[in-house]
Amino acid sequence: MNTKLASSIPLFFLLLVFDCHRVRAQNIQSELFEVSRDTIRVNIEGTLSGALLINNKYYCFYEIHDPMSTRPIKKFYIIEKNGKLEKEIEVPQGILMDTYPSLKYWKGQIIVNTEFYKGSYYLDEAKGAFVKSSEIITVPIFEDENYKVTAKCNGEFGSTIFFEDKLTNITYSTFSGCPFLVNKLENKYFVNASNFPGISILEINSPIKEQPIEEKPKTEDILTEKIHPFNTETIFEESGFGLNFFIPTSFVANKVLYHIYNSYHDNFKLDEKKDRTVVTKDTVKIGTISNGKFKTAYVFKDKFDIGLQQQLSPGYQICTFHTEQHIQVGLKKDNPPYKEAKYGFIEIKNNEIKVHYFFSKRG
Repeated sequence: MNTKLASSIPLFFLLLVFDCHRVRAQNIQSELFEVSRDTIRVNIEGTLSGALLINNKYYCFYEIHDPMSTRPIKKFYIIEKNGKLEKEIEVPQGILMDTYPSLKYWKGQIIVNTEFYKGSYYLDEAKGAFVKSSEIITVPIFEDENYKVTAKCNGEFGSTIFFEDKLTNITYSTFSGCPFLVNKLENKYFVNASNFPGISILEINSPIKEQPIEEKPKTEDILTEKIHPFNTETIFEESGFGLNFFIPTSFVANKVLYHIYNSYHDNFKLDEKKDRTVVTKDTVKIGTISNGKFKTAYVFKDKFDIGLQQQLSPGYQICTFHTEQHIQVGLKKDNPPYKEAKYGFIEIKNNEIKVHYFFSKRG
């Protein structure tokens, strides 16, 4: 036998085996999750900063760079599912002045809560205007037939999560990071919390049982006067300044708790326009946690930075994303940041993941 041919046979089989493993992994991924993508073209300037999909319409906050201020200009639009602009809604001063207004859907209304100057607004679509509420509207993080879950977040000063029992009207509470998501799997609740700095995931058994208090809390905070503490177990925690690991959301599919996660290895450079460009080098993955370790189940081909917008119901949530970020160097009125940023919207319903890319015709 030709020695050159003989030596190439093992290499051929190695490549064949490797390719078979790769195809098998791709098939397993496609069986676990149904991922689809589409593109929505919109004639809107700026970048998407928050969005909800309600009754086949997008309700969106956009941000436009203001060359005379470090604060972006906020715009609010109602966009049809095909990308056609239906209406622009004037943004009240109270929302404009808030750095991170919270856009939610609750009891048939679009709600915006402001953090710095505490306030709540609801959208009156008939009038085409935001109306300020006379009281703060508390939108639950999660709600099912047994509990309504809310939270009080105080950043580095600590946060509290509340489980209100719908049958007994008893509210159980415990200290945590700032909770932003709750998933239920069988008889357990899993809470995603943003710590300062860091992230954690807590496990809570149901039904919730009160933990005895050895002494009455000394604080005069009215929330602790009727406190009913309960135990939690931390299944994952990572903290520290300069943290480059993030879990933007988690979800349940096929009776398994999955987590979308990625780590950041940012590379800073100046492009030809002298803009400082941030490029995310790592991939975004879906995986499970076992003994504090992640096991990858799916790798997105997309390179994006995801943020949870809202879990509208158990099993259905909405996220937004951008694929790159441009930070302006100096003051150049004719070259706003985000000009080349691609952004969009993700629907997650059980194992079905729909990625909607937004492209602006105004580029």
